[in-house]
Amino acid sequence: MEWPSRSPDLNPIENVWRLLKARIGRRFPKTDAEVRQYLLEEWDKLDLDDFRKYVESMPDRCRAVIAANGGHTKW
Repeated sequence: MEWPSRSPDLNPIENVWRLLKARIGRRFPKTDAEVRQYLLEEWDKLDLDDFRKYVESMPDRCRAVIAANGGHTKW
């Protein structure tokens, strides 16, 4: 199968970073120290299901990237 080897659409960790960013943002950190503290706390709260949904979506991601000829997709 051919697809762009560096496509962020095919890297589930990008979705985990987005999830963490959203969770941290809802806590309204005011300092860099708070961002670090919240990041560590939110990272510890992640569970297997947070990762599983992104990994299990890989077949759909691959199809979408191929259909878009390597261009942007909803992922």
